[in-house]
Amino acid sequence: MSPGEDMKGNEAPIKKRLPASERRRMILDAALQTFVEFGYHKALMETIAERAEVTKPILYRHFPSKLDLLLAIIDRTGEDLRRSLLQPESSEMDWITAIRSSVRSYFDFVEREESGFRLIYATDLNVDPRTQEKVTEIRTAMIDVVNQRMRYYTDTELVSDEQMYITAVMVVGMVESTVINWLNNRKLPRELYEEHLTRGVTDILSKLPARRR
Repeated sequence: MSPGEDMKGNEAPIKKRLPASERRRMILDAALQTFVEFGYHKALMETIAERAEVTKPILYRHFPSKLDLLLAIIDRTGEDLRRSLLQPESSEMDWITAIRSSVRSYFDFVEREESGFRLIYATDLNVDPRTQEKVTEIRTAMIDVVNQRMRYYTDTELVSDEQMYITAVMVVGMVESTVINWLNNRKLPRELYEEHLTRGVTDILSKLPARRR
């Protein structure tokens, strides 16, 4: 049997060497699937390596521990969520249309990245103080995005920064709890959740003084 042939004399497939970034993505995808399926504590690094089609030494070269994997997944999910909420909106978009667009973007993200969202928001991640810190950072970033969007449509000379911040906190809390309920109750259509959430957010924000445009 010559080099490059299998036991039957056929040419053995040559594995293409993946870029480090692509290998890292595959490892994170495999880890996310494993964490969601088995839970963080019961997930095995060996299982993650098998699903990512890498050896354990390569896995540990990228991520020295299971906790490092979890933290990287939280970071990636948080950044993806932030980008989805920062999608540019037309400057001519009215207040209600902007709210509806943002609500739809959030639902789109959750539907696309359901496993990551569930891992962060619908799972007990009290495995290390750093995990809770990162989840708090994601929520804080969301509040900041909502706050900035609100300011575009609000006369900020008539409302304090504290009022704006608290309103943003209320909106983010409402959105998160509504989406989690939708994930756990798919008997009701997504469109119904979107419409009622848009109405609820609009009702809250309608109390703010509108900016003259």
